[in-house]
Amino acid sequence: MKFRKILSVLLVALMAVSVMIVPALAVDPYTTYSYDAWDNALPSQAGYEVINTVNGDDIGLWQLSDPTSEFYISENEPSTLSDSKDFFLSPNKEFYIADTGNNRIVKTDLDFNLLACYKYFPGSTSKHTVVDESGNEIEVDADELKSPYGVFVDEDDVIYIADRDNQRVVKCVEETKTSARILNEYYRPETPLYESVSFYCTKVVVDAAKNVYVICPAVNKGAIMFSDSGSFVGYYGANRVEVTAEVIRNKLWRKIASEQQIASLTKSTPVEYANFDIDKEGFIYTVTEVANASTDAVKKMNPAGYNILERTADNNEFGDQVSATYNGTTYATRLTDIAVSDDGFINILDYTTGRVFQYDERCNLLLIFGFDQEEQRGGFNNPNALETYGNNVYVLDGRNNDITTFGLTEFGQYVHDAIQLHNRGFYEEAYDLWQEVLKRDGGYYMALVGTAKALYNQDDYEGAMKYSKLSFYADEYDKAFEASRQETLRDNFTLYVIIIFLLVILYFVVKYLQKKGKIPKKLIATACGKVVDACKNAAVSVVDKIKKGGKGK
Repeated sequence: MKFRKILSVLLVALMAVSVMIVPALAVDPYTTYSYDAWDNALPSQAGYEVINTVNGDDIGLWQLSDPTSEFYISENEPSTLSDSKDFFLSPNKEFYIADTGNNRIVKTDLDFNLLACYKYFPGSTSKHTVVDESGNEIEVDADELKSPYGVFVDEDDVIYIADRDNQRVVKCVEETKTSARILNEYYRPETPLYESVSFYCTKVVVDAAKNVYVICPAVNKGAIMFSDSGSFVGYYGANRVEVTAEVIRNKLWRKIASEQQIASLTKSTPVEYANFDIDKEGFIYTVTEVANASTDAVKKMNPAGYNILERTADNNEFGDQVSATYNGTTYATRLTDIAVSDDGFINILDYTTGRVFQYDERCNLLLIFGFDQEEQRGGFNNPNALETYGNNVYVLDGRNNDITTFGLTEFGQYVHDAIQLHNRGFYEEAYDLWQEVLKRDGGYYMALVGTAKALYNQDDYEGAMKYSKLSFYADEYDKAFEASRQETLRDNFTLYVIIIFLLVILYFVVKYLQKKGKIPKKLIATACGKVVDACKNAAVSVVDKIKKGGKGK
């Protein structure tokens, strides 16, 4: 009887513990993975986790229809975001949201508390006529926005808005909590160099010299560049033409075809940008959205418009390495936004899967996080933009009408700390951090590479070769093997000299005795044969070791 009571108590305790454990095991809201050296997806630890999600009510947009609020606009002003296309964190640490469907710009603090909502834009100096998508001329309503797709704010809190359907970029400053006064407007360039009849601008950034860079989907010559005064400067950093079988065929055919035949060929044109960002040093990063474009998918451009992005891999692939088919539809990577953190981490948003791919400054893939609506309830339905602040990454969803904040996990923090030391050449200092990463993910590629480099710097060449093999890092393996071979020769140099010296002496002694007839020829032949066999075996062994150290190991 006593035994049954004890057993019952144990079962109750076990059930209580299991209830507490289940939520703990369900912390990760999405599956996480990384890629190995062969671009195979492997399960991995979560580098980021969801901290919170905010919508219009959380921001306080209900105040826009409250007559007693300083943010009051009208009784019918929507209290939710609508199809928001972009948002931006200003140098003064304030968020600006392009609330596209509601034709307004929402301003919040870092905690997403409402600071202003710009609905009216007085100060336009002229009425302007533009050509719409149907070829009809329409007059721009200068005091209001019409589908603002992009927003940028400089260090002086000057706001630049890509006012898409009004076909202009607006430069303005806050006048009241609900209005911003227009300082300048950038319209379609009146020059033969600009061939499109429309100016449907979608994104805008501004550099330290106040040059304005604008993306128009109809323009594939690069970003349209204006001076601060509004003068058209030219095009900036056009993508290259992606090399395909059709491009090669057309190029060869043009050498022998007639003018009429050449005119009928499909023109090879570069793909236009989808989005861009500017880092604290003034370099502009661009991202190209088309799924099948690998050429210049992501670029880092200097002031001259040349791509200086460092690639350590042998390809130009970003995002997921393979396409997936689900219910008859093929899903491929579609890069839609890019944000570069103050620490130099490059974050790229994939519209198709809702995932964020994070790279270091050398384009080494570090972490993958985020999820699609179909994969998990609460996932992204229409991820349009992302931003970063400190270790946090923010994703704006245009259909769920909310913003999700991701924060670093312990695993992600170890990865960040280790890669920052690694990229600065402090391989040994990064060793312990890489070991913490490997404790949590034994197949994490960069941890294997980092450990190999750290062991090489510590003169542990055997360990360096071991981790180089695990990561298939051929160059580091060859370096470690060569160093190990040289170390062996250096440590045994005296012994080798003595052996060679003794063999030389032995050779002359044998020759002398043979000449005197004191050593039978048969004995000499037998001894020489054994020496030759021994040397042959030793040579084969050395050759095998050398082969194992080559890149074709």
